[in-house]
Amino acid sequence: RVLMFPDGGYQCNYWTAGHCHFENCTLLHHKTNKTRLKELLEGAVKSIDVCMFVLSCAVLLDALIEAHRKGVTVRIVCDNMKISGSAYKITEAGLDVRVDNSPSMMHHKFMIIDKEILLTGSYNWTASGAAYNRENVFITDEKYVLDQFISEFEKLWVTFEGSSEIRYEPITSCDVIRNRFVHRSNNKS
Repeated sequence: RVLMFPDGGYQCNYWTAGHCHFENCTLLHHKTNKTRLKELLEGAVKSIDVCMFVLSCAVLLDALIEAHRKGVTVRIVCDNMKISGSAYKITEAGLDVRVDNSPSMMHHKFMIIDKEILLTGSYNWTASGAAYNRENVFITDEKYVLDQFISEFEKLWVTFEGSSEIRYEPITSCDVIRNRFVHRSNNKS
């Protein structure tokens, strides 16, 4: 299965919760691909492994937290530069997070559910990415492909062991890459 974004705009959270009481609500009142991703997260029974460059979509973060509360093992590998905004929410909820604090970027975008379903593609977990960007998510249970991603996740999980410290860094849009290397190289000494 493949999900393409954008698929219409922002979904109304009131409608998603059961009833939108705003007469002139201009948000979507139907299921979206972001909702389909949320449903896949809600269907997890044993484990969710997330390897994501940008992780800021509240709907998907809340679904991860709820899965964790239900006893599903949730592990997240992310890039330090793109997690700081969501870090407080997921670490306060007790999710197991490992962070790439290296000079290179952890640019993967994939998730493995119950070691049986792989989701991968260009989509970073952002609300604006779902509503505006041209993105895709490929979903498969093909064992050979799944095994490659499981192996990569486990390799990163071991590589970043002990690296759950999230550094909060001011970032300007023009200097993200330059600041990242300067900041991290200064911390090495």
